[in-house]
Amino acid sequence: MNLKSMKDLMYYGLTDEQLIAEFLNGDGKCSGILYIRYYTKVYSMCISFTRNHDDAFDMTQEILLKAIGSVSSFGGKSKFSTWLYSIANNYCISQSVKKSKTFYEDIKNAQYILEEGIDYEDIEERVRWEVLESNLDSFLTLLPEGERKMLVLKYLENYSVKDLQNEFNLSASAVKMRLMRARLKMSKIIGLQEAA
Repeated sequence: MNLKSMKDLMYYGLTDEQLIAEFLNGDGKCSGILYIRYYTKVYSMCISFTRNHDDAFDMTQEILLKAIGSVSSFGGKSKFSTWLYSIANNYCISQSVKKSKTFYEDIKNAQYILEEGIDYEDIEERVRWEVLESNLDSFLTLLPEGERKMLVLKYLENYSVKDLQNEFNLSASAVKMRLMRARLKMSKIIGLQEAA
């Protein structure tokens, strides 16, 4: 083993705090060690949120780069791992909320087709949609299984139309038509539930 590889091996024996101190002093290798050290744990957290390997990979990259890039704000009041997991957890939650909002926006658009003139910027409507969001699972169970699965895969699992074509063995136009019908059915279910 040469001197360079021995020195590289020594990095792995440093604590997180020592690596951070060295990194802040200009040693770029320390950021790589932190990245490798926490990649699997952060990825596990991301996959538990997304259930999608590609999304989890992208999120893990984003979290680690963001955390290591802002490590100078780590105050040392807790362990580095605690600080990092807090960042990862908050990021995963915010991404889940963004993905859910896309789903609800499409439902809103379908509802708008059925009930023209609804002002979704109105505060009462926002409250209404928050209630609907909290009851989404129970609304989804009222759809036929195939349509429910298609909506969940498209909007919660982030499947593309091509992915759905493969999953359901349908053409692109058939997938789009079924998605539109499922959204409209969901919108009607929501309307009936609200009227009850």
